Amino acid sequence: MKRGVRGGPRRGAAGRVAKPALVLSFPSETSFLGLVRDLSRKMAEAAGFDEGTAGKVALAVDEATTNVMEHAYHGATDQEVEVRFEDRGEELQVDVLDRGSTVDPHSLPRVDMKKLETYARERRTGGLGIHLMGKIMDSVTFERSARRNVCHLVKRKAAGEKG
Repeated sequence: MKRGVRGGPRRGAAGRVAKPALVLSFPSETSFLGLVRDLSRKMAEAAGFDEGTAGKVALAVDEATTNVMEHAYHGATDQEVEVRFEDRGEELQVDVLDRGSTVDPHSLPRVDMKKLETYARERRTGGLGIHLMGKIMDSVTFERSARRNVCHLVKRKAAGEKG
């Protein structure tokens, strides 16, 4: 199994050098979630987001990664998870990839926002991750590509955040 962090300049549109992308590949063990959160926060800050927004982006990436471990891999710790970060100038895109079971996000129950406080009081766990990702990120999409599940998370930058 490959593990590590890769990055480097790439050629973007019109042949100009795009900002470096970063790829993190790691085993499907929950002990790596702290690293994923820290790296997500740092990448969002490097892309120009303020500390609060960067923390929210890190939470969304953590939720997506946790979903892979719990649902796609059913708790197996010997699988690979890959997280790709790309600063696209106007937006930060984070892709979470896995080779596990496919879950149709449209088949999940909808979250009743009126009951959110009740869920919190009851300390309800599960079922809120995709909803939370959608509230934090500007776009959350899922696809199957090259025999892998891909969760695309996109956060657009405000005018002052484009760096």
